[in-house]
Amino acid sequence: MTAWSGGRKAAWLGVLVGLLLLTACAVSPQPQPRSIAVQATADETLKATLAMLAERGFVIRHGDGDLGQLDAVLASRSGYEIHAQITSGGERPPGLVMQNGDTYLTLSGRRGGQPLDALALDPLFIDVQNRLGLLP
Repeated sequence: MTAWSGGRKAAWLGVLVGLLLLTACAVSPQPQPRSIAVQATADETLKATLAMLAERGFVIRHGDGDLGQLDAVLASRSGYEIHAQITSGGERPPGLVMQNGDTYLTLSGRRGGQPLDALALDPLFIDVQNRLGLLP
């Protein structure tokens, strides 16, 4: 009897196929962006977004003023990340929920590998709008 008899090969093949199927099921969904349009310049919106994230304990991992992008992670929670994109004029961004100007702030993110929903992102939008003096 050899070390790799027919029954053992079939068992290992079954385990391998099972692991591959589990790996395919573990693919996490992409974060859905959510956007608002504000009556402020792109630079003002970028600065307000940066200040909001920093005050909430996020560490800015990447920031590019020319591209209007910020990537941040929450220092106190591993796996909580936010991506911010600020654009001005031009094409409407995906997930636009409020049109009140021509500068667009788009946020998306993850917590524990799962995309953040509106309940998690809306307070961030409100904070930025407040910093820009756009709320009563």
